Order: sequence, then C-alpha cells, then structure tokens
Amino acid sequence: MELRRQTNRTDRVKCTVHSVSASRSQCLDVKRNSARAFQPGPERPRVLHLITSFDIGGTERQAVELLNRLDEERFDVRLAVLGWRGPLRDRIAARFPSAPEFPLTSFYNANAVKQLLRLREMMIEERIAVLHAHDFYAGVLGATAARLSRTKVIAAQRHLRLSDRRLHDWGTRYIHKLAHRVLVNAEGIRDYILEMGSARPEKIVVIHNGLNAPDDVRPLRERRREALLAELGLGADTKIIGSVAGLKPVKGHRYLLEAAARVMKTDTRVHLVLVGEGELRDEISAQAARLGVGARTHLLGHREDSAQLAAAFDLAVLASLHEGLPNAVMEAMAAGSPVVATAVGGVLELIKDGETGYLVAPANARAMARRIESALSHADQSDLIAMRGRRFIIEGFGMERMVAAVERLYDEIIVS
Repeated sequence: MELRRQTNRTDRVKCTVHSVSASRSQCLDVKRNSARAFQPGPERPRVLHLITSFDIGGTERQAVELLNRLDEERFDVRLAVLGWRGPLRDRIAARFPSAPEFPLTSFYNANAVKQLLRLREMMIEERIAVLHAHDFYAGVLGATAARLSRTKVIAAQRHLRLSDRRLHDWGTRYIHKLAHRVLVNAEGIRDYILEMGSARPEKIVVIHNGLNAPDDVRPLRERRREALLAELGLGADTKIIGSVAGLKPVKGHRYLLEAAARVMKTDTRVHLVLVGEGELRDEISAQAARLGVGARTHLLGHREDSAQLAAAFDLAVLASLHEGLPNAVMEAMAAGSPVVATAVGGVLELIKDGETGYLVAPANARAMARRIESALSHADQSDLIAMRGRRFIIEGFGMERMVAAVERLYDEIIVS
C-alpha cells in the first residue's frame, strides 16, 4: 500500500515547525540520531491523520503543529490527504516526505466510491486504531471509511458552520453521527453543536488551539513595525490597522473596510493592511476604491510571516461574522498587539471586553469604527490591555498543552 512508502517509523524525526526551517543536513542529522536512539518496544497504536490539503488556513496550521509534535514513541502517526498540495506541506516534509492521496471531485460520482473503498482497505491492511479527520471533506470520507473498517473516529470541527448550504449542514450532522468523538477548539462550537442536536455532550471534546508566543515582544514589535513601514513606503507616524484573514464573506471585510474608511476620514495617518488571499480580493479592492481609501488599503496576499506581521500592527482587527477559535486573534494577542474583534464564537473565550481586548457586534461598521478610533486615540490604555491579553494567551494556550491534550484523547478513545 502507498502508506508503507511513508518514512519508516524508526527513521521519523521529531522536527517542530521551527526546525523545518533549518538546513536539510541538520534535519538529516537529527533523523539519524533519532533512529539510533529509538528502541522498538510494544507495538504502538496507529493513528491516521486525514486532511483535505495543506493550503493556508487555521485548521491546516494547527494540523501541522500537531503532526510535528506528537510523541512517536507512544503513537505510530500516519498521514493521508485528499490532495497532497499547499504551501504548508513543506513544514511537515521532515516527518512526512509523502502521503497517500484520496482525491475527490464530488461525493456523488464513481470516483468517490473508489476513494472510499481505497481508504477503507488501507485502514484495514494497516490496522489503524484511530482516524483523526481534520476538516469537513476529510471527515465525510474518513468517517465513512473508518466505520466500514471498524476504526475509531475523531472528527475535528473548527468552525461554527462551514456555510449556509444545506449540504454542509447535512454533512456535518452525518460526521457527528459516525464519529466516536467530535473535537472542537472552542466552547462556543460545543454549545452550537449541542443546540443543533447533532451530537451528545459526552461525545464532544474541547481542546483549544496551541500557540508559540514570542519571548520579548516590545523590541519585536518595534522591529516588525519598522520593517512593514519600509516595505509599504510609509512614514514613521503611520498608524496601521491590520487584519489577518482569508478574503471570504464570513470574515466580514466589507464591514471592516467601511469602518476603516470612517476612521481614515478623521485621521490621515491611518492605513489598513489586509493579509490573506481569497475569492473576494477584487471585490475588496473595488470597495476600497469606491470608499476613497484605495491608496491607503494594502492587500498583502498570502504571507508566510503572517503571525509575525501581527506584531507590526498598531491595532489588529477581526471582523468575522462567525468564528471558531481564531488563530489570528491569538497570534496578535501573543505578539502584544491590541485587538478589536467581533463578539462571535470562540472570540468570546479569548477577549474579555476592556480587559484582554475590545469586542464589537458583528456586521456593524459604525460600532467598529468607534472602537477602532477609541483604541488608537488611547494608545497607553490599549497597550496595557494588550499586555494583559498576551499574559492570558501565554498562560492558557501553549502549544505543548494542546499536544498533550490530544494525546490524552487518543489514549482515552483507544481503551474505551
């Protein structure tokens, strides 16, 4: 089977995401040392991770972090994908140089049946103990194949709802029915699922996202700010409102642009920086032009350094209409940037209004503009709130805590 062509279990290396940026020779040295040190013991339970792709997104980033940190002495971790693509793929290359693919074009054709049977056969042949499906499409295919092979299923959900389409609602309920555990990253998602009635309370497990926080943020913020201003050709007195989010309707960019335009009318130093890609890029550019702020709106597209860019913002903003537990807000808080975010989903578990950040109602550009103006005009107060937010993130959302919680979940579901 294709899965056997993945890196040999005794040759896998415990590279973190940060170590992937090291030279190839360094990673090979670590791999050889790991191989020499590892002594096979009792057979480890085999955990298969299934994900749609490694395109840019919060789900994919968290999957990369988890895959690179799971204890290979406790678990035989395997990986399969619907599509072996995406810029984040390079970040797991040291541990997973390749992965079997199960490409889908639709759930309603012969190919879907073919991929379902291939995945079922692989799980039986490889004696997979647990399937960990990371997203909706992986969940539908994976949970079905796992049930047909009598494999335990953990289905992750990191959003309140994928869309307003009936297909996605039906598919989500179907996944919940088949899964042995539904893994969510926010209490708000758990509450939403219970309200839907698609899963029993004992089936739902909340494990918050993990984050690696920088150590000393003040000099970091100064350096990042200077670098971004230089990149954009802006003066030192510029005030940067920044947002890291995919350019899609649920992220509420239309309201953010309306709010930013209001703020820009009263303060000529304000510029808006948008980090992310998506189908609304042209529409956002056109809206900025209509509002007369096109020259002060900077669309940076996809950036590998998006987490670091948050440290350069005078104010980080998230205008989402609904959310899970947003990495962008966590990263901005960890970097010591003040945050204004809409009071939706898991945001409420990160921000206590006026204490760790600022909250505003969703889809309300006027209210968002007032919040932004207040935060920028009371910079000293915003900095104090930002420092409290940073402490909150460091104390409650460490990466090792997240990994340990997932490993405990594997132990629990395997013996249950």
